[in-house]
Amino acid sequence: MDSNHFFLILMDVEGNLLDSNKIFKETVEGVETASLSSYLSESSCSDFANTLDELLSCPKQKQHLLLELKGYRGNSKVWIEFSVITNLDMDLLGVVGIGIDFQFLKQEIPLENLSDLLGLSSILLDKDFCVIEVEDVVRNWLGIEFEDFSGKRIFESELGLEIVNNTSWKSFLVGDESSQFLHLIDSRRGHEFTGLLVRYKKGYQLFLLPKMKESFSLQTTKPFSETQLTAIPGSVWVVDSDMKLIQQNNAGKVLSESWSGSKLLEGAKLQFTSSSSRFSQLKENVRKCLLKGISSEIELNLKLKEGEFGFWKVIVKPVLSPNGDRIAALIQAIDISAWGNKLVEIQNENKMLKELALKPSHVLRSPLSSMLGLLDLIDPHQLDIENQKYFSYLKPLAKELDDVIRTNAKKMSVFD
Repeated sequence: MDSNHFFLILMDVEGNLLDSNKIFKETVEGVETASLSSYLSESSCSDFANTLDELLSCPKQKQHLLLELKGYRGNSKVWIEFSVITNLDMDLLGVVGIGIDFQFLKQEIPLENLSDLLGLSSILLDKDFCVIEVEDVVRNWLGIEFEDFSGKRIFESELGLEIVNNTSWKSFLVGDESSQFLHLIDSRRGHEFTGLLVRYKKGYQLFLLPKMKESFSLQTTKPFSETQLTAIPGSVWVVDSDMKLIQQNNAGKVLSESWSGSKLLEGAKLQFTSSSSRFSQLKENVRKCLLKGISSEIELNLKLKEGEFGFWKVIVKPVLSPNGDRIAALIQAIDISAWGNKLVEIQNENKMLKELALKPSHVLRSPLSSMLGLLDLIDPHQLDIENQKYFSYLKPLAKELDDVIRTNAKKMSVFD
């Protein structure tokens, strides 16, 4: 409440102000118990109303929003993180918002660090507004692979990203502002974004935030009935492009808890404690599934306890709406642990057999070499005729045995 930099707002579940700190009261006029919307610009009112609905429908999820506050010192752009306050019984008590003025950020913090500070996603542009780099989450929002972006002017291509109010991107080339707020629209999908264009030494960095997050949320409708989910064999999860759970069957709940270490409710991200590259591959397969409709199949394995592993065949398929649009990804994990552990058992047995096969070569050749050396030291002329006869058989047999051991060792060496 005493901060000179951060806004603090306390509201009821309808968005009415209950309390706020000094810096917020100094920014806006007449703060009493009115709705926060009374102090917002028209576009920010719509964004706030949508965000409040999302907060109350999914209380465990925080929401970030760029708002324009109206006040006696002019309009202020404020970045606010909203969270729902609940009691131990999960009854909704209110909403808390903590934010920071962009003017402060521009004075104190390099704007290109906004991605780390505020969780914004961005596109890097050169001085001619051609795309250099695109973050994964932006590719998901726009539904285009990086190859489709690279080297193209962001506002003059088939990407469909347009500046609202007929503002030309060329005006930024001669502007003096180090940063510009933009209202953008994806003309191909109709999605709207709040944008922040920041100059930096190599060109520009365009930060994006969806203005209406429900456009990108696939949790509004559940594509399967409980009966349908139960009928699908194995553990099943239905997720969006951010790996947020839309639906899961009972087997999926059990397995996700085993993988993540905690129960995962719908609306939470499907996460894993393991850092296995296979889990990373699964996330990438989900992204490609939603972007291009590509189905895939990979094998996952996880150490359950000492000497015991779990194996799953994981299939990713697109979930289509009645109109044929890709609205979610279905992840199906089929337990093949019996087969996987049997395979591991066979591999261990093969390893032991190989060791048993190679061991005689090392064990026998040493004394045999000594035996051959001793035979070379014996002078057969000092033996009587009968012993000379037996001696003449002994050395060739020893050499034959040595050849057999060497031949077997060469044959087994291919398994090393």
